[in-house]
Amino acid sequence: MTTEQKTKHQEKLEIYWFSEQPNGYVTEDVIAPYPSGKLDFPNTYFDPQKAHVLYNQYHEQYALADEVGFDGIMTNEHHANFGCMKPSANLDAAVISKVTKRTKIAILGNIIAVNDPVRMAEEIAMLDCYSGGRIVSGFVRGTAVETLLAGIDPTENRERFEEAHDLIIKCWTEPGPFRFEGKYYQYRVVNPWVVPIQKPRPDIWFPGSGSPESVVWAATHGHAYMNLGALLDTTYWLRQIYIDTARETGFDPGPEHFGYLLKALVADTDENAEELGRNYMWNTQHRFRGPREHNDPPGYQSREAIKVKAARPNQVSGISGGKELTYDRLRALNHIIVGNPDTVTRKLTEIVEGLNPGYVHIYGNEGPMSHEDSMRSIELLGKEVIPALHEIKLQPYE
Repeated sequence: MTTEQKTKHQEKLEIYWFSEQPNGYVTEDVIAPYPSGKLDFPNTYFDPQKAHVLYNQYHEQYALADEVGFDGIMTNEHHANFGCMKPSANLDAAVISKVTKRTKIAILGNIIAVNDPVRMAEEIAMLDCYSGGRIVSGFVRGTAVETLLAGIDPTENRERFEEAHDLIIKCWTEPGPFRFEGKYYQYRVVNPWVVPIQKPRPDIWFPGSGSPESVVWAATHGHAYMNLGALLDTTYWLRQIYIDTARETGFDPGPEHFGYLLKALVADTDENAEELGRNYMWNTQHRFRGPREHNDPPGYQSREAIKVKAARPNQVSGISGGKELTYDRLRALNHIIVGNPDTVTRKLTEIVEGLNPGYVHIYGNEGPMSHEDSMRSIELLGKEVIPALHEIKLQPYE
């Protein structure tokens, strides 16, 4: 590759705020009698009045993140899951587009394997128009729960995902009307009236938590890969897989193709932050509890992916290096970062300078963490931590 052919890579880190919008009023004693906190946990425990208060508090947090200097806000969706009150990422993104003015809005993401892909293309295009071109479109396969709730054969999930992905891109980049005849989706006429502001289309992100197959798929399609949940040693390994695959595919990868999510909270003192940070363990023991078919039904993952995840445990597996991933252990591994602004800046700087990602996603709150503590953390992150991180110059990948 000549000097003239080299890509101009992203040099400034982008920092995103992320909240699962948990049902924080749900307590351990309520969940304990049930096999899991997902399909088996009755929706009679959902409290609409408490949810009304929480939704509006989470939206206030989005507005403050925009105001104090976050580069973006990331949202997601889950179903039949007490840890997340967002069954629609697009509805949440619509709210974000109205309560913010400048931040990017990363939808990570739409579960396109279980939804009508043409409708997904239309809704994301609407959001791009609402927001003035601030949408990053993340596509996800969804958890096993989403596939089971949709009544879809788990062995079909990946093929459905890939076919839906191709159709959505076609909706955004090719004039309609056109006909589409796929294995899973057939349309006599496709003619989405709304198309995105961004041309040729919004950026597409693809997430994963440890499977190299996800990394390879993202790289072969030129999409940025966001790691959600793996510990740092595994994340370095996955980043190298992305770099190698991208170069084999024929493009020069850079920091703009890789992101990392971790849990981080700032308070006025280290002691206060350390105590508040214990809330990050609220959902950990329930996230993958329950029958295997609710978490990993046969055919949902490939055999290779299962082998890799067993050999390289991630945060959600609960074990690393033979040691239980307790709160203190996760802090020691820098997967949970808590402290005053100086402490958090120092630890995040170490991660950014080592991993060199284009994006860091701050998993900002969990469980019963109070709205006031979350707002204070956002304020301190924006005013004291993010400016220092923005001074770090990202380097091209070797």
